[in-house]
Amino acid sequence: EALATIPGVYNSSTGIGVSKPVIRGMQGIRVVSLLNGLRIENQQWGGDHGMGITELGIGTVEVIKGPSSLLYGADALGGVIYYEDEPFALQNEMQVGVKSQFESNTLGTSNQLTFKISKKNFRLNLAGSYTNYADFQLPNGAFLNNSRFNENGFKASFGTNHKNWGLSVRYNYSTSVVGIPGETEDSIPTPESYQTTMQERNLLLPSQQFHNHFLSIQNSWYLAKQTISLMVGETVNRLQEFEDSEDTAALNMLLSNTLYHLKSVTKFDGRFNFVYGLQGMVQDNTNDPTAEEKLIPSSVTFDNGIYGLMYFKHSKWNTQAGIRGDIRVIKSRENFNGFEGVKKQFPSLNFSIGTVRSGKETTARINVSTGFRAPHLSELMANGAHDGALRYEIGDINLKAEKASQLDLTYEIHKDHLEFIVNPFGNYVRDYIMLTPIDSTIDGLPVYKYKQMNQVWLFGSDIAIHFHPHFAHWLHLESNYSFIQAESQSEKLALMPQNRINSTIRFDFKMKSWIKLTEIVVQHSYLFEQNRVASFETSSAAYQLINVGTNWKLGKKSPVTLGFGVKNLLNSSYIDHLSRLKNIQVSQPGRNFYISLKYSFNKTI
Repeated sequence: EALATIPGVYNSSTGIGVSKPVIRGMQGIRVVSLLNGLRIENQQWGGDHGMGITELGIGTVEVIKGPSSLLYGADALGGVIYYEDEPFALQNEMQVGVKSQFESNTLGTSNQLTFKISKKNFRLNLAGSYTNYADFQLPNGAFLNNSRFNENGFKASFGTNHKNWGLSVRYNYSTSVVGIPGETEDSIPTPESYQTTMQERNLLLPSQQFHNHFLSIQNSWYLAKQTISLMVGETVNRLQEFEDSEDTAALNMLLSNTLYHLKSVTKFDGRFNFVYGLQGMVQDNTNDPTAEEKLIPSSVTFDNGIYGLMYFKHSKWNTQAGIRGDIRVIKSRENFNGFEGVKKQFPSLNFSIGTVRSGKETTARINVSTGFRAPHLSELMANGAHDGALRYEIGDINLKAEKASQLDLTYEIHKDHLEFIVNPFGNYVRDYIMLTPIDSTIDGLPVYKYKQMNQVWLFGSDIAIHFHPHFAHWLHLESNYSFIQAESQSEKLALMPQNRINSTIRFDFKMKSWIKLTEIVVQHSYLFEQNRVASFETSSAAYQLINVGTNWKLGKKSPVTLGFGVKNLLNSSYIDHLSRLKNIQVSQPGRNFYISLKYSFNKTI
């Protein structure tokens, strides 16, 4: 939800808590997620589960829009979401933090506990979380049956250093159980077929279970004019789907991914920096042979890439240019839908060049970048029901790799009380792979088919303004407009987000009392109708949402922070164009009150 307030960034969701980011109309495999530089692989092609990353221990999130293959390799065609953990505690300090939130719509609770300690050459962070949500309530007062989920998380980070060497070891584990809404016994289903008058949170079939392990080890050597870093990592994701029994998984997949990244940063005379490196991974995806269902075959994927970048600074200008070569090899290890021993190779060469001119009150940027994305086995060989995504998907074994070229321009005006940003872009994609609906149903699910389009243009602009009037330092007025449109020679693209205006009024207060109101925030989102749809895709009506929140602090030393608010204040009934519930014509959640508590205790040791 927080990411979706950024211009050009949306989310594709199944209600509350289960969503994935969409950047400038691209989602799923086209958006790469990294956690502290570790690439996250958790079956991103599946539209029926979240990202596999909780907010536990996350300090910052960076969104990179557009093709980013130069630094991050294959698949980063739409962009990158880069998560970074909270920093370690200051030297000789211990911190304990507690955070809890309750939401009325789902009777959901989310709880976190963190511990940090730092000595001279020893740093340790520990964190744990527990989240439990019941079925969410619709604007009409009913509940979406089996939209419940629960999640547990654990995170540990360790750091040490000696002279010019530093070591960081990070481990993150999460497990979740997610209900799959959209099941009904009605022969002619209606939206009411999926609703219930009782709100439940206990496990109900069908459901999916996920287990994620993320481990990274980074060594860094700091020399006089050079920094060398080596990161090795392992991610493991187990996806299980239970349909008729809680004991036997109908779908059982294990995805392990071993990664490495060797990078060198060389500084010359203060104006030139040169960065080069090697990067790669080995993915192994295995189906349980005893499971009844298989969505993709057991397979192995090899990625290897080499890159070099130059940074040059002169006066008010900063320029970056680089080139990268990659090769991806995909091998299937079993007979699947009539195909056996499939092997595909996808080589690619990409480049990026950009420059920034920074003035006293203005900043101008221009960037040209390319990227590529090899087709996934789910696109090449799919032929089955994706119950969580509420559709039946059919692949095409002859798909080629996508290749993108983007021009990105930015002009910013920065004044004492006003900031204005305009960011037009154009993204030209060759051999675009599109998942499009066809006029057919199988097992009661609409059929979607992967097909290739020769060329596609995605273009638009992000515009943002922030006004902070001189006469009212406590007032902030912010608004941004996201415009995205797609064109092709043959037909319109499916699943393109609605154009959107986000506006925020924030009141900041400075009080000296024991109980202090620190801010009031009013957010308004207006999403325009989406009637530029593909064949057999339905249009979506315009809608608006209003959220209101307040933050308070209690106490003076190590204060408690309290938050109160309401999401969807007007209890609007709406179906977002990217909602996975659109296929069954079920609305997104209704009005949702929340209360949150945060407490942090610091001590010098």
